[in-house]
Amino acid sequence: MAMKLRITVKRKCRKLTFLGWLLLLFVLYLLYRIFLGDICAYLSVNEPIKAKTLIVEGWVNDHALKDAINFYHKNNYKHLIVTGQPITQWKDYVKFTNTAEAASAVIKSYGFTDTVYRAVIPNTVLINRTYHTAVVARALFKQHPHWAHSFNIFSVGVHARRTRLMFRRAFGKAYRIGIISDVDRTFDPNHWWKSSKGFRNVSNEFVAFSYVWAFFHPDYKTFKKNH
Repeated sequence: MAMKLRITVKRKCRKLTFLGWLLLLFVLYLLYRIFLGDICAYLSVNEPIKAKTLIVEGWVNDHALKDAINFYHKNNYKHLIVTGQPITQWKDYVKFTNTAEAASAVIKSYGFTDTVYRAVIPNTVLINRTYHTAVVARALFKQHPHWAHSFNIFSVGVHARRTRLMFRRAFGKAYRIGIISDVDRTFDPNHWWKSSKGFRNVSNEFVAFSYVWAFFHPDYKTFKKNH
């Protein structure tokens, strides 16, 4: 008996009714509104702890540096660390070689008299820079064993949650880590989707945090070897 060749097949399928489409659109709308309302606040996490060491991300602007110093004095901190990355743009025309050096100069201009420790990554580090600044910061703690194993990080806006995650993975469970997210003055955090800067910052950080949380696995063996 000859077999009949077919290139198509009939199948039954279910389709949404008009009411079904309305319900689906309503659910999508709710998810959309929840995402718009909460994602910026979720990324801009503020959960400080009691500590005597404050780590400031060196890339933040002058307003944030001033807020960080005010926070430092108000809460009676004893040690200040500024993280930094090499300055590669216009390096032949600026007097600073890295962002920690530049941020430290700004901090000193505000009348800050305590020691400013710098955690600067080398020029060869091109990826996962926040994590590597955390690795260098941990080396500073090892150089000062009398420091308590607890600190707060001072960041800005939606970068805060990813920063804390990277520091937790660099420092491990032996350290207690808090986070302060200063207000990002470049866009309205309550309506971030209404400006291109806000949309880029929030959407990019959401993707970056999700990737790091799910797939970033630091090489602790290399860390222990080098520090």
